[in-house]
Amino acid sequence: MYKVIFKIRGGQGTSFKELRQAGFIPIYFRKNKGEEYYVTLFKGKDLGEVKEAILDLSYYLSKNGKYGDYNFATIYQISDSYLGKMAGGALGALAGYYLGGIAGLLLGTIGGIFLGELVDIEMGEKLIGVLGWPISISK
Repeated sequence: MYKVIFKIRGGQGTSFKELRQAGFIPIYFRKNKGEEYYVTLFKGKDLGEVKEAILDLSYYLSKNGKYGDYNFATIYQISDSYLGKMAGGALGALAGYYLGGIAGLLLGTIGGIFLGELVDIEMGEKLIGVLGWPISISK
């Protein structure tokens, strides 16, 4: 699995549609003075698939008047581990049961697994590289 951080400029609105079209799963979004910042996940085993999806995304974005810069995409490889999910699920279940009984146990488990997944992503990442906006796709 790969985590890709995008910095997108220009255009109107957000780029969620284009990200999903290219196969990315957005998990964080911020917009500041015409620049969009996305943290996404890509479920693939090969770096070539990620680069191809980034090229597809740049094509979809260019159709809407958006573009990137020299640091358009930062790629991280994520090692799959289950430690955060297990610890988050257990802690969420205990806190949920303590605060809300059986219903709290179920909701706490689900929330803990979700937060554990985010911790696994942050702790198990390795920088692969930074890609710029493709030259063949003009602004």
